[in-house]
Amino acid sequence: MFVLRLREHPVPVGTEDPDVLLAWILDSMGLIRRRNYADGVDETRGSIHALMQDHLLAEPLRGWDSQSMIDASGISSTALHHQLVKLRSCGLLATVTEGRWKRHIIRNGSLSAAIELIAAQAQLILKQRLSLLEEVICPSEMRMKIAPLQRGGEDIPFRIVISEQGPVENREALDSLLRDLGFAGDRGKEEDDLALQIFTLLGAAESPLTADSLMDETTESRTRVLGILERLRAALLVERVLFEDRIPHDLFIGLTHQWAQRGERWIRGRGGLGRIGEDVANEIINDLKQEKLTTEQVEKYLNDVDLETKCLLVNTLGGRVPYGYRFTGKNAEAVISRLLSRVDRILERLRMVSNKFDQIT
Repeated sequence: MFVLRLREHPVPVGTEDPDVLLAWILDSMGLIRRRNYADGVDETRGSIHALMQDHLLAEPLRGWDSQSMIDASGISSTALHHQLVKLRSCGLLATVTEGRWKRHIIRNGSLSAAIELIAAQAQLILKQRLSLLEEVICPSEMRMKIAPLQRGGEDIPFRIVISEQGPVENREALDSLLRDLGFAGDRGKEEDDLALQIFTLLGAAESPLTADSLMDETTESRTRVLGILERLRAALLVERVLFEDRIPHDLFIGLTHQWAQRGERWIRGRGGLGRIGEDVANEIINDLKQEKLTTEQVEKYLNDVDLETKCLLVNTLGGRVPYGYRFTGKNAEAVISRLLSRVDRILERLRMVSNKFDQIT
């Protein structure tokens, strides 16, 4: 079954090292499990890279059987089986059965030809499967009124699993889609429908929902809810918005609570008032001393303070920045279009780099 774990990484511009180009391709196709996203190409090379570079791509149409690859590469049969399963499922390898032997070749004889087939397959499968979202995401102009924090999810690297439809059994079609696209996590339990619940709640919402409201509706922990939201954000289906109008009240709550618990010295230091200017800090402290501080006064005092500093102040005072979560478009068509556009961009880069690899080698 076709399964492509697509990830976005910076293109290795300017290099003509085939090792670097191949490492980037394998990394972008999710064939290398990174310990750290910040790792460079050198840290991501492993057995699958050596298998492709030294054997499969060196003789792409030879028809490698398992034993010949074990003899040539020196890796164990278990490790080889694991790597071949990944290479076949993502579409790089084709397998021909001859008697009791299975022989493996690079599809259509070159890396660029295989990538071309993978790209066409991935685009069609994703477009077909995402059509289901039209039944789930209700159109709403209202939820798009607030500007998003980042256009394109720049704070989270893009990633998505593109998988053709597998057995559904007793599962809802939407639940099956969310699992296949990786939103339930790599180790999602069969009975766990948290991704389905969150997706359904966001789809029915007229305005952005906070993590707290999603926790209340699903009776799940903050860690689990934010984990699902992060995976949806990484695939450009969901984005964060900042409820800027709630910040003064959150700051008022934090200031009054910390004043009662820890006093002036802590608020000026670790509490963060030292970041906003002494004159403004003195006015806030004076109002706290006289028990005159209100949400309106906080908003007035911090009117000239930049938004990033206000958010940092909320955190240092022990609160949480008031984020809301919503789909990335006013309707399903807009959401799907944005996701497909990003996927097309990554696939085009894969075509470009694989063509360059074939020309060099």
